[in-house]
Amino acid sequence: MRRTLAILVAAGSMLLAVATASPALADHGGGGGGQPPQGTALQSELYGASCTSASACTAVGDYVTNTGASKTLAERWNGTAWTLQSTPNPSGASYLNGVSCTSASACTAVGWYVTSTNATLTLAENWNGTTWTVQSTPNPSGAAHSFLQDVACPSATACTATGYYTTSTGVAQALAENWNGTTWTLQSTPTPSGATSSGLSGVSCTSASACTSVGWYGVSPGAYETLAETWNGTTWAIQSTPNRTAATSSYLFGVSCTSASACTATGYDLSPSYKALAERWNGATWALQSTPNP
Repeated sequence: MRRTLAILVAAGSMLLAVATASPALADHGGGGGGQPPQGTALQSELYGASCTSASACTAVGDYVTNTGASKTLAERWNGTAWTLQSTPNPSGASYLNGVSCTSASACTAVGWYVTSTNATLTLAENWNGTTWTVQSTPNPSGAAHSFLQDVACPSATACTATGYYTTSTGVAQALAENWNGTTWTLQSTPTPSGATSSGLSGVSCTSASACTSVGWYGVSPGAYETLAETWNGTTWAIQSTPNRTAATSSYLFGVSCTSASACTATGYDLSPSYKALAERWNGATWALQSTPNP
């Protein structure tokens, strides 16, 4: 539900709601004041997970305190039980949406937070095996709101995070950032010809110079098509992706690649009801895959 609403936000129809931490994006939480949740949370959600072994998993998301504040949330699986981890919150409402771990003591999580002036800024946090700390992340010049949706780290010193930002006029644009072990930097992402908006939701990297990110772009008011972009170590480039003929809108939200020539992306389309969507990259083209529906 939150992901569906995120698309509506990107289209500009819920921009004000995002700025004031609406349920569309704000039911995300975690450690108030850098402490594990105390008392009873009104609600809690986990949106991303990463496992380096059967006994080492980290999941992130958010929770809402009994005072209505949204805070970042991280939990750790040790093979026997899940435990809460203390996570910092830079300002106001804070959310984590994606996480990638290269070992039990090296994880990166990304999301966003809302400032006192209702601006939304990108957020990245790092786990070193003992504590979570906030990393400084850039935001596009002139952006009204910026969101990181997912992250992929092929090594502890190489991470790619993707999402989108909205301009002052409410137009969504794809966003990508890179971590080199020291700093996060913005990467230039292309926009499909004629697109009215664009956003990236999932990312997968098999090396520092081979990443694939998927999402959506607007073709007309209320209509969207699938989007895939690939990073070759120097630039991002758009890949042609198919859409079912009967679909009025199509979106990709997650992707996993085992090599530069083998990726699977999933999402859904409207035709006119919601239907599961899967596409496969073979190194040359993306093709639709048949998916069952209950």
